[in-house]
Amino acid sequence: MEFIYSTRNPDCPTAYSCEEAMHTRCEMLLPRMAEPDARALAEEVWAMVKEADERYSRFRPGSAISAVNRSAGAEEVEVDDELFTVLELCDTFRKATDGFFDISANEISRSSGRRWILDPARHMVRFSVEGMRLDLGGFAKGFVLQKAVNAVSAATNCAILSFGGSSTAAIGIHPLGSAWPVSVAHVYYADKAAHTFRLENCSLSVSGKDMHGKGHIIDPSTGNTVEKDGLVAVTGPSAMITEVLSTALWVAPEEKRKEILSAFEGYEAQDIRCLPDGTARVLTI
Repeated sequence: MEFIYSTRNPDCPTAYSCEEAMHTRCEMLLPRMAEPDARALAEEVWAMVKEADERYSRFRPGSAISAVNRSAGAEEVEVDDELFTVLELCDTFRKATDGFFDISANEISRSSGRRWILDPARHMVRFSVEGMRLDLGGFAKGFVLQKAVNAVSAATNCAILSFGGSSTAAIGIHPLGSAWPVSVAHVYYADKAAHTFRLENCSLSVSGKDMHGKGHIIDPSTGNTVEKDGLVAVTGPSAMITEVLSTALWVAPEEKRKEILSAFEGYEAQDIRCLPDGTARVLTI
């Protein structure tokens, strides 16, 4: 964990902390907190984030989701309360987004009618066919960020957290008295902002291709990586839901986006088209 405490502005001492987790750089800014309190809070949050990373990455052989992937095709697997809740939430969001948000990790998992079966009474999970695999990478970051927001909100009413720049949550307002300005980087120019959002008790999630023009999000209906230009940015109260929606809206065809978004009250989405001249076109979905 990196931790820096600055008193350069005596009216607003500020703590900055970061940690490498969830395959990205996680950062937080804690203004107007005493140094011992800020350090203790940062340690608490990063311990929680790293624990979740170890539990929900399918690329870690000892993770909880890896255990499910190894065995649930042949027999029922008992999981703890939180993982069962995560799987229930993912299935709920799959249905609410018309299937465009899906944690299936391979072709067998995405085949029609092949799903994970949940037994709420016993917290058991079973796959309907052998060979299925689940990947929580598109969900866990938002889920854990929301847990971090809950922990930080219990200690302060002024903070901002960012997981890799694509998932950001603002608590309260900026210490200077206005909303937190959060910029989305231009796809073609790393030093330019494609658009700046103003966040107040609000989360932001951005999905799309990276600076190298590479996509990593799978279209569940085809099993192929989504290949299209532009970014989708979603703002709203929950970091978990903005993460889900930015993924689903990025995958969904344009004619389906409004319908999907309408099922989530309090959330807004923008289609950001970065142009080669360094400007961007921003359209409300």
